[in-house]
Amino acid sequence: MVSLRRFLLICTLALLAAPPALASLRATVDRNPVAMNESFTLSLQSDGSAGGEPDLSVLRRDFDVLGQSKSSSIQIINGQTSRSVQWQISLMPKRSGQLQIPAISLGGQSSQPIVLTVNAASQPQAASGGDLFLEVSAKPQVAYVEQQIIFTVRLYRKVDLGNGSTLSAPSFPKMDALVERLGGDRSFQTLRNGQAYSVIERRYAVYPQKSGQFRSAPVVFDGDVIEGGGGFFSFDPFGQNSRHLRLTSQSVDLSVKPMPAGASASQWLPASKLLLTEQWSDNPPKLTVGDPITRTLTLTATGLTAAQLPSLAGQPIAGLKLYPDQPTLKDGPDDQGITGTRVQKIAIIPTRAGKVTLPAIEVKWWNVTKDQEEVAILPARSITVLPGARQPAAPPGFSPPPQIPAAQDTAAGSQVSAGWWPWLALTLGLGWLATLIAWAWRTREKSRPEKSGDTEEPLRQLERQLNRDCLANDASRAKTRLQAWAKRRWPTRPPTSLTALARLCDPELAEALNELERVLYSGAESGWRGERLWRAFSQHRPAGKENRPEQASPLVPLYRS
Repeated sequence: MVSLRRFLLICTLALLAAPPALASLRATVDRNPVAMNESFTLSLQSDGSAGGEPDLSVLRRDFDVLGQSKSSSIQIINGQTSRSVQWQISLMPKRSGQLQIPAISLGGQSSQPIVLTVNAASQPQAASGGDLFLEVSAKPQVAYVEQQIIFTVRLYRKVDLGNGSTLSAPSFPKMDALVERLGGDRSFQTLRNGQAYSVIERRYAVYPQKSGQFRSAPVVFDGDVIEGGGGFFSFDPFGQNSRHLRLTSQSVDLSVKPMPAGASASQWLPASKLLLTEQWSDNPPKLTVGDPITRTLTLTATGLTAAQLPSLAGQPIAGLKLYPDQPTLKDGPDDQGITGTRVQKIAIIPTRAGKVTLPAIEVKWWNVTKDQEEVAILPARSITVLPGARQPAAPPGFSPPPQIPAAQDTAAGSQVSAGWWPWLALTLGLGWLATLIAWAWRTREKSRPEKSGDTEEPLRQLERQLNRDCLANDASRAKTRLQAWAKRRWPTRPPTSLTALARLCDPELAEALNELERVLYSGAESGWRGERLWRAFSQHRPAGKENRPEQASPLVPLYRS
């Protein structure tokens, strides 16, 4: 026992004495470019033991600092301790143009500067104004067939939205088009006509499949709008009113041009950038008769999906056996659209020694930025194939040992392995099988649905589940649990959003709920820490009588939870 305690003490001291990872400070932004009067988020992450707070004074020359939050984490892996601190800083540019986010200092660390493009403020459409309105745009509005068009939908709001609010996806009547969603929703703040708005933005990549003049169908918002209100005589004990609202956006006109006469008819690839590269399993490649070698061809195009890219398998080559593998197709969506990548691996086995020439590979594509055809080329390559290694001759007088027939070999192996060992292996196998069956039975019992009469969970059970979700830092589950708790607490008029629930709570719990709402809208759920929410909830949750909630028909939420 003494030796065990001494061992544990030594391990603990070694763990505490382990040197932390080398500190570094990284800076990133959630959007680039941005528009005037639109906020964006600057993230600073410090890996190491640097203390203090970052010096944000260098930002105030070109940006207004709207707010900031901080989170930290510690990991211990194989005795190595790593610390990470992250700051989320909400900024709004003061002018348009090319602005630089300068290097930010923190405890001897310094981040890299970031060049940010700030566009002039967009002009409001005729339908804009009020507490809630939609804007849609397409870029470019004049494009070639199969060229990527970025379609942007923005919902401007000064009011809270109820659960189940939806935005329709863009559609294009009479225009055969492929529409791909680009990531999740983005949230930011902006000023429009002197009014502050919260904005939810969605982006889509649209690929028209035929030429002509087309008009997009209006995008539709459908949901409940929550308004504070209530006069002195209005019956509204929770200080909120909700009304159902349906809004439609304006349409966008698109002009789709056919493939130009100067383009190659065999492969039409309208892209803003295209790159063709190769890699070899041996670099530089060394070819030997009978020895395989792998050549990897990669074609990457900005503005095209991987399915649009042509095959790179190539034609037969004299003196070589070619074995192309199945190509790997990957689409990488970002703010600027989709970047398609096609990776083709080809196993090559030389069949004869001497000179061999790999022909050039050409991919013709249309540069939509310069409006001209260009060619990506891998030049021809001449390689000398070395003769294969010969098998050494057997020395004089050497005779190989006699071969044992397969049946005799099997019998011999059976005699050697006979004894108690097979019975022991069988016993252990049956014991392991019984353990698996018992584990599967217990898992099935736990996952079996409850009886219909017990489907409504009591408040205490919901609160225990909320505790687990908060300690696991699961923002989506915590939101779902809070909604279920609120419906049971106030069955006749339950709060329809976290913001509405916050109005019924003490300031400390209300702030924690508003923070959870901001995290869900911004898509930064991985950085949320639920300890603060649970502490505030356990101390300041509203009291009341438990009742059964009313049934509600679920709808697709505006942001997924």
